[in-house]
Amino acid sequence: MSGTETVRRRLSAPARRERVEAAAVEVFAERGYDATTLGDIARAAGVSRTVLYDHFRSKRDLYLHVLGTQNGAMLAEVGAGITGAGPGQDRLRSTIAAYLSFAHQRPAARRLLVDPIPPGDPDLEQVLGAIRASRAQAVAAMLAPDLARSGVQAGSTDAAVVVELLITGIDGAARWWREHPGTSLEEVTDIAARLLWNGLPRMGVRPR
Repeated sequence: MSGTETVRRRLSAPARRERVEAAAVEVFAERGYDATTLGDIARAAGVSRTVLYDHFRSKRDLYLHVLGTQNGAMLAEVGAGITGAGPGQDRLRSTIAAYLSFAHQRPAARRLLVDPIPPGDPDLEQVLGAIRASRAQAVAAMLAPDLARSGVQAGSTDAAVVVELLITGIDGAARWWREHPGTSLEEVTDIAARLLWNGLPRMGVRPR
């Protein structure tokens, strides 16, 4: 009996689907959409191509699915910090720690969402762009009360730039932390939070 046949016999349909999705995240992140085949994903998942087709009609269908689920998971974790209870500085720390933890524990998901190998398909490029835009809009909406208290109007250029700086800045900290694993999560979070918090309250103050 082959390994894929053994997996098919032992795992339930939901478990096989979960296994396929997890493998797809890893393979798409490592190779990109164009260089990945369904056979690659099936082998990584330890299932047959037939099992894979039981759950997803095509490579495109699977790619779009994992993009959506992983983006939703990331926003849920980060959003809990932004919209949680407590003072703004504490919520900022929670948000940074949540993203750093997500990027550390799920590096393939982070790469797939934030730093993907560009697909050659223009339609998929548009999908990736739409996901980035929706992520920025979601973060902007969650940050709107804090930005307003800092004198930054929702929907303004200032707000858009602040959100982009927050997203890319925290991701930059996550990249740095990955290359310096001897540094603790608490230390990286504290440094990033102090920098961002000390700047945010003065966003409404223009230099003379």
